[in-house]
Amino acid sequence: MEEEKILEKKYSIPYDMFGRAFDAFQKRFVYPRNNVMAVVLLIAAALNIVNIVKGNGSAIGYVLVMACIALAFVNWFNPKKLKRNLMESVKGIEGDVYRVKLLPDKLVIGTVLEPLDAEDKPKEEYEEVFADTPVPEEIADTEIFLTKDVYVLDKPEFFMVYLKRAMFYVIPKKDFSEEEITVMQLHFQKQLDKNYKKYDK
Repeated sequence: MEEEKILEKKYSIPYDMFGRAFDAFQKRFVYPRNNVMAVVLLIAAALNIVNIVKGNGSAIGYVLVMACIALAFVNWFNPKKLKRNLMESVKGIEGDVYRVKLLPDKLVIGTVLEPLDAEDKPKEEYEEVFADTPVPEEIADTEIFLTKDVYVLDKPEFFMVYLKRAMFYVIPKKDFSEEEITVMQLHFQKQLDKNYKKYDK
């Protein structure tokens, strides 16, 4: 028996929205931890420098200073590199169409594979040899149960659904009516409580 759907809608994600969503993700979940680590490492480096200046240092002290500074830089640089890699990887999929289903206890997100008309579809080499054309492979939907491991950031342009230590999904508001957006907001707030956070900008 199929579960009752609260809402179902198709949407697409503009390329620049991926970047803004990833910025929101990093600001909320990555930078706070990385900044604390960077400060701790720089304090450790400073303490070692003080030790060296006082004449209590050794060769290992110099190594520790360099290691702490290098690790602090890595903590700062890695998120930027990660974003650059992400933006490169989504260049080919920004035109894709997705479908979201909102159910009482979960979200179901999947890619919509639009069939090509026969006259629009380019001829493949195997079609010249074989009569039968293979059926396109289906992409399995992702089920996201609305549990304590799921966070939703409600930004003016989009919802960002984050599965703890796994993946995040962007759901643009541009493809939804005001009523549908309100339905989603109220449902996320009810199901996720403190894991749902609304932002005005």
